[in-house]
Amino acid sequence: MKMYCISHDMETALGLRLTGIETKVLEEKVEVDCEINKVLKDEKIGILIVTKPIYEMSKSVLENIRQNKKMPLVVCL
Repeated sequence: MKMYCISHDMETALGLRLTGIETKVLEEKVEVDCEINKVLKDEKIGILIVTKPIYEMSKSVLENIRQNKKMPLVVCL
């Protein structure tokens, strides 16, 4: 199982990269939703970490994942 992070800022992304977690820094809702869809297709990703601004940006999509899918586990920082 892999962990993956979608962040809104480089500092958080850099910190997580130093621990070995793959990260992507995005700012636009369309990009974030596209990246979430990519994560859902990757069966190796077990935990999706998102920062609070990313969570707020795509709240309905992420809540749907939390409620209706076993994987990935969605964690908000």
